[in-house]
Amino acid sequence: MNLSRKRRRELRSLRGNAQELLDQQRVVLSQAGDVLSQAGHQAKLLSDEHLAPRVEETLDAVRPTVDRGVASARRAADSVRRVTTPFVANALARTIRTLDELDNDDAAAKVRGFGERAGYLAPIKTKKKGRVGGFIALGLGVAAAAGVGYALWQAFRTDDELWVAPEH
Repeated sequence: MNLSRKRRRELRSLRGNAQELLDQQRVVLSQAGDVLSQAGHQAKLLSDEHLAPRVEETLDAVRPTVDRGVASARRAADSVRRVTTPFVANALARTIRTLDELDNDDAAAKVRGFGERAGYLAPIKTKKKGRVGGFIALGLGVAAAAGVGYALWQAFRTDDELWVAPEH
């Protein structure tokens, strides 16, 4: 497209005006950001000076009522827990017994694990397996006792040859 000089000059002028307007908008947006930052800072200061004390006063007035309600709810929950624990434990034990009778050991183990984690069932105590270290320690203890016994026997035996009469 072939443009006349006049149109090119007008387009250049228009492009310059648009660039100048864009630069001015950037400056205005930068200043608006600064004003917004200062406004936020002032809002925080006003909140700390005026709003926070009122909130604290309200909380101080409401706190005893809330504390009484919380304490009442805890007492009610403790009462319910105390009453229902034997029933829940009995139901879990019956469920485990039934699952064991049905040879569903995985499900029984899961129910038993839940009961133990929740505190309804006592953990099953497993027997300690005898380890080799225990047998070795027992053997060393017996050998030490035999050595001490032999040393005592040697010290207190009555051999006539061991006693030498003193020479005067």
